[in-house]
Amino acid sequence: MKVSNRVIEQFKVCCPISYLKCDSITDVEYKIKRAVTLGRKFAEYEGRKYIQYYHLQFTVQNGKVIDLTKDYNKYIEVSENVKNAYDRLEGKLLV
Repeated sequence: MKVSNRVIEQFKVCCPISYLKCDSITDVEYKIKRAVTLGRKFAEYEGRKYIQYYHLQFTVQNGKVIDLTKDYNKYIEVSENVKNAYDRLEGKLLV
């Protein structure tokens, strides 16, 4: 899965603390990919999938994350156990 530069910039605005914890753009991309993988698809329209992860809404098209917004009206929680299990599977440890 690829992540557009626009989504990285949107992540920087929507999640500034999480962004600042990252040592590199690769870490930011990893967090975005994890969110998309662990989030819940709530809609699909014209080849685009809309995925909710906490208050973040990601738009994925053709295997690429193309948009990110924050919606305080919707909320999907993902447990720390699930996130940690994903990190172990990927061989990654983030703060």
